[in-house]
Amino acid sequence: MASVDPSDLLPQLYSTPTVASAAAWQAAQSQQLPSTETLVVFYSPAYQPIGECSDYISLEAEWKRNDMGVATIVLKSTDPLVPTVMTCVKTVVPVTIQQGNMRWSGRVNSYAYELNNRETTVTVELIDDFAWFSRILVWPNFLLPIEIQFPANAFFIGPAVNVVLTMVAEQAFRLQSGLWEFLNNPIGTVLGSQSEWNYFFEKWNAFGGNAREALLLPIVVQFVDPIYDTSPWVAVTGRMDKIFDLVKDLLMNYGLSLTAQLWLPGDPQPATSSMGVSFLPFKTELTAPCILVNCVDRSGVVGPASSMINGLILDAVDLENSLLGDTLAPFLNPGNEYFPASLGVDIAPRLGVNFVPSWVIFNADAPQYGGLMNFKLTGYHPLAHTVVGGGKSPQWLDDLINATLEFLIDAVEITIGFTGIPDDLLNGTFDDLILAFQQQENFQRRADMGPYGFPEYFTKTGAAAYTLDEWFALMQAMFDTEGYNCIQLTWENGFPYTVGQDVFLGGLVSFVLNQQLYTDYVYSIKLKDDRKTRAQVECIVGDGKREVNPILRVVRMVTGLEEVVNQVTMSS
Repeated sequence: MASVDPSDLLPQLYSTPTVASAAAWQAAQSQQLPSTETLVVFYSPAYQPIGECSDYISLEAEWKRNDMGVATIVLKSTDPLVPTVMTCVKTVVPVTIQQGNMRWSGRVNSYAYELNNRETTVTVELIDDFAWFSRILVWPNFLLPIEIQFPANAFFIGPAVNVVLTMVAEQAFRLQSGLWEFLNNPIGTVLGSQSEWNYFFEKWNAFGGNAREALLLPIVVQFVDPIYDTSPWVAVTGRMDKIFDLVKDLLMNYGLSLTAQLWLPGDPQPATSSMGVSFLPFKTELTAPCILVNCVDRSGVVGPASSMINGLILDAVDLENSLLGDTLAPFLNPGNEYFPASLGVDIAPRLGVNFVPSWVIFNADAPQYGGLMNFKLTGYHPLAHTVVGGGKSPQWLDDLINATLEFLIDAVEITIGFTGIPDDLLNGTFDDLILAFQQQENFQRRADMGPYGFPEYFTKTGAAAYTLDEWFALMQAMFDTEGYNCIQLTWENGFPYTVGQDVFLGGLVSFVLNQQLYTDYVYSIKLKDDRKTRAQVECIVGDGKREVNPILRVVRMVTGLEEVVNQVTMSS
């Protein structure tokens, strides 16, 4: 985790950490505190409210950044909603948990009806709507039936946010339109008592034949106009992979936040772009409950352009840093402006690529730790200042040595007049002996560590030395071996910041300790409500791990482009 003296930051962002934290605290005291009322509602499979659950024994719900959140509700066995819960083995039992500005939405995943100490309770385990991304596959071609899938892989190229949203939208269109269902499942269509054809006929008929309404259930994708998508460019290929498996690296690498939120009638209509809120290019108002999918760039990095060109500039800055390290830092960042390098962020102010920190900042140097309930700052020592990799010589070198030996054997045979020696006798004998290993040293780290610093670290890659693959591997190993900091912060909702108003899941939060600044993402939000603790909301910043090396983004971009080119040219 990178650190910096907060006084070096731009005055308009932070005057001083102590003043900013104190001002936020005073503002929180003058405002109305967040409500302690927690509303739990169970629904029918079509999201018709069945009943409110207000007499539960305990409740705990958690929102997670780019991952599936879970919740647990402990009910009395006499609760009238228990029979509804028990139907989860056959049907969907949706649940919402509303607390202030936050809504947790999901479904019953399992229940446990148990007798303990002569008291019967029902423990309900819930999973949130992010689970949709692990239950939908990415078909190579969403417009063709399953019997004919051409090309062999689906591929996506463009700004990262639109790549993720397009991937979800294509598969949602395939599933929700019923396209080719009679071919995808011919036996069920012809012989089934509840055939695919009847299912979609009833679905479309329920909306009076309104194609727009039928296509919007259950998933609606809230598009960002690709012309104005400023996220970095990526290239992704997939073949019957889960959506989450394909996008999870993108979400981590680029600071994106992917959400699946329940929209209910009465909620504000989602903001729309020129492409509308659905996959099809039209705008329409939502009228039925649906899962609204959105993806937001929360990396805090801004570029000079307000269009898709911006993403290419960000990629170029990452590539420059990967190729040259900090060599050009005095020219591209002459003011040594702060940016959280451990989050996989690169900046170049001279090129217009800057980091904009969150205004939410906790000051542990202030009295009472600036509103924090708990904090943990962890530092890790560098593993080494030099990395070594390889183990194999470049193939061209081995081939050259073997060809030379074959020539020498042939020459000796001709000279002595004896031809019984096979010319490939020594093939492989001298493989992987010359230029088989490669070393890279970080001179600044070596100077900082001093004469007693650990010297070497070997990275096993299986790649040949002095190749592009090995060079990238060494760059990754250099990043993995450097020292870094991680933060984990916990505070109570409203003291001094309110979730959903000041702080958002996946957003950036800063932390000051001993006049050093640290920044990380909001990793999870947890709601606890029981007979002793009423509506306690805890926010956790950081997951105790470092983020990815920007070099990985470059490697995956190059690899993805290579795979796309191979698919288009039908080469292996």
